[in-house]
Amino acid sequence: MAKSNNHNESNTLNPFSPQHPAQPNQFAGRHKEVDYFRSTALNSAKMPTPAPLNYAVLGTWGLGKTSLVYEYRHIALEELRKSTHCVTLHCALSPQSCRNWESFTTSLLAAAKSKEVNATQTIKSRVGKEISRWEPRVSVAGVGVQRRRDEGSTDLLTNLASLWHKHLEPSGTDIAFILLDDLHYFPIKAEESAYLTLRSTFQELVNQGCNYSLIVTAHSGLFTEIAEVAEPLIRFFKISELQPFTLAEAKEAIEKRLKTSGSQLSIDDAVVERAYEKTAGHPYLLMFTLHELVEMLRPSTHMREAGFEENWPQVDALLGETLFRQKFLSASEKERDLLLKIAKSKEVGVSPKNFKAPNVLFTRLEQKELLIHEDRGRYVLFHPLFREYLANQ
Repeated sequence: MAKSNNHNESNTLNPFSPQHPAQPNQFAGRHKEVDYFRSTALNSAKMPTPAPLNYAVLGTWGLGKTSLVYEYRHIALEELRKSTHCVTLHCALSPQSCRNWESFTTSLLAAAKSKEVNATQTIKSRVGKEISRWEPRVSVAGVGVQRRRDEGSTDLLTNLASLWHKHLEPSGTDIAFILLDDLHYFPIKAEESAYLTLRSTFQELVNQGCNYSLIVTAHSGLFTEIAEVAEPLIRFFKISELQPFTLAEAKEAIEKRLKTSGSQLSIDDAVVERAYEKTAGHPYLLMFTLHELVEMLRPSTHMREAGFEENWPQVDALLGETLFRQKFLSASEKERDLLLKIAKSKEVGVSPKNFKAPNVLFTRLEQKELLIHEDRGRYVLFHPLFREYLANQ
């Protein structure tokens, strides 16, 4: 694998940070999803009558859902700016912000006032000026947004419609993308109506001539879980189910990290292939592995297969200590017992009947992203390395 041509003093910069989503200049792979968004986003912006597509990016932890959403935002604001005028509003959800519909509304409207709103350059100043006149508020009747010194409505639909007609549309906005990260934080049993309310709110916004496109991320099992109570929501989205990187995508991700950082590290293709084999192309685990290898091999700037093989046991141990142990402890005692039985069984894919275990245990482990639900009611542990870790307990 070629090294960067940018020679600088810090020739062993470590560009492999597993803790943060990939920024647009580091983004790699997902070409089908990116090409589809690029085409349909422009189409939605140019339709004379609003008919925006909505997008759901699903996947287990660490597969790059947020990275893909960041890339969508970059496409809307940078790549398409010569053809259309876009606004994006990004809201990272949390269990606290999703306690109920009111707390969600508070978070979303607060994000509208923060730096989480961006626009294409030609309308950025106008949109920013108009947004600055709005402020979130909480009243006895609920949550709302109002212009300073003016009375405002208390519901999300009215406020987003007002924002569009009074400010976004007059500023020249063609389409506004609302990005909701981690939609699965809505508690299904306690707040199942929130999912239907979300759908009805954005459908009605379109009916009122507002061109809002909704982009959400969630864990893989969410739509399966809510199918019984909110099935129409599933049909409301174009769903992209992320899978681990292919080898070509893994190579692209590594090359981009090296190039954009200016690091003079040189990594043999054999190392990339071995790291890919061990991590099965899981983006987080791949970045974790390379980050630790760089640190272990300092001050060398050339990573060879022999160095990988010599240091892999240490990397594997670190994965167990810092990641897999915490994930295992996040399960209840009964859930941990089940995980150990699954790991030590000879079956790769299992079902509740294999262990005479209640279905709810499997469901909870899927919600915690420790199990993946495959076809025909079969479950697998979320990664082979996790299986190895459990089997050795």
